[in-house]
Amino acid sequence: MINLQAMRYLISMALLFLLASCGKMEEPVFNNIGNVRVNKLGIGQSVVTLDMQYFNPNHSKAKLKEAEGDTWLDSTYIGHFHVDSMVNIPANANFTVPVKLDVDMKYLLKYAASGFKSDQEVLVTVKGRARAGKSGFYKNFPINYEGRQNLSKLFAAKPSSDLQAK
Repeated sequence: MINLQAMRYLISMALLFLLASCGKMEEPVFNNIGNVRVNKLGIGQSVVTLDMQYFNPNHSKAKLKEAEGDTWLDSTYIGHFHVDSMVNIPANANFTVPVKLDVDMKYLLKYAASGFKSDQEVLVTVKGRARAGKSGFYKNFPINYEGRQNLSKLFAAKPSSDLQAK
């Protein structure tokens, strides 16, 4: 039979361990975009998939349970994105998030003639939320990215090549 003092000690140590493991997580570092593909081409809406590549600076692994949000090119709304599969995030390592972007074609058509054919960069803005965590404890995190990208290089890239973040 465990005495009361030993039980208190074990519970205190378990709580201390739990609190220490739930320290503040640093945001992953965006590295690049790769493997951009048009999966479904439609007149009103198309589906583009791409791999967002990040580095996890944390000393512990985690899981990305879900993510979603909206995307703009030069402040013009392009569409809604989502991640529809659980992503394992290794500790202190690079990882890839497969993203599906539902593109509203009426807004994208203005870039088809000029943006895709030139070396001109456009301002890409992404806003949304992600749900990530570890050991069954998940928390919502904001997604806020803004950076200049050359769209012609993104769509011209072969699946094995990547475009570096600027």
